[in-house]
Amino acid sequence: MDDLTVLILMFGIGFCVTFLYTPKFIRKATDKGFTVRDMYKKNKPVIPTMGGLTILTGTLASLMVSQFLISVDKVLIFYFIVFTFALFGLADDLLHIGRPTKIFIPFILALPITVLNTDTTLWIGLTQIELGLIYPYLIAPIYLMVVANLVNMHSGYNGLSCGLSYILLLFVSTRAFLMNGIPSLYYILPIFGASLAFLYYNTYPAKIFWGNIGSLMVGAAIGGLIILNNMEVFAFIILIPHIINLLMYVYWKIKKIGEIKFGEIREDETIEVPNPWTLKWVIPYYFRVTEHQAMWVMYLLTTFFGVLAFILIPY
Repeated sequence: MDDLTVLILMFGIGFCVTFLYTPKFIRKATDKGFTVRDMYKKNKPVIPTMGGLTILTGTLASLMVSQFLISVDKVLIFYFIVFTFALFGLADDLLHIGRPTKIFIPFILALPITVLNTDTTLWIGLTQIELGLIYPYLIAPIYLMVVANLVNMHSGYNGLSCGLSYILLLFVSTRAFLMNGIPSLYYILPIFGASLAFLYYNTYPAKIFWGNIGSLMVGAAIGGLIILNNMEVFAFIILIPHIINLLMYVYWKIKKIGEIKFGEIREDETIEVPNPWTLKWVIPYYFRVTEHQAMWVMYLLTTFFGVLAFILIPY
């Protein structure tokens, strides 16, 4: 079977299974009470959550078929990491583990990346720095853990976290393909297709939220792909909006501004937020915009830094 057919199948199975399964999951999750309030709607409707399980289902289906098409040993190790992050996210959805734990446990979960990445150099533009065992056993898992948490934190609007993650996947996958060819796509296409299908249901107005299981799972896939293809500096540029969001959160905590997680909705459906100290609130704080408009501003911002990374970092 030729490479193009394999790629189409890996993407298509993940997409189709998630697309077809998500409506059923929406009904089941609603019936079982796995729901949260959609805070930026006038009547604050109840929306099912933990939809990342449908991405997990589509990804698994794609991998099951892929084992008959390609050598999947390393791909399965990669997805072992991704799925352990998914399980950790599910535990957080159910038990509300808390942010301190999200720092230490994900580091342990990310350690298997050392099996896949034997390159001990860090590339900075055209310059490489030899780091020895420090890179695979410390820097690589920390990087993966941080990326997963950055994705998890940058959320709050319909389609925001999932949409931004898909933009990151698109840029990182394109870069990986240009650097290392078709084999690099085997790692990402199962979750790439499944995430796109889920985004259809998650974008404004959302029919389902993906929960921590979705954000940590896809975040781990993004981080893993970055490490496997030695794109740390390139990805740093793409992730600048996510990093700024993290720094705002740190400032928020230092200044003890409070634990307010959501703003309010005005009569004209524009968002009223209490402060500008999270990235998604900056535009609504200074301008009257709707949730959907604020989401698109965040999309454009991440897309800008993705294009900038391609311009600044040669391959």
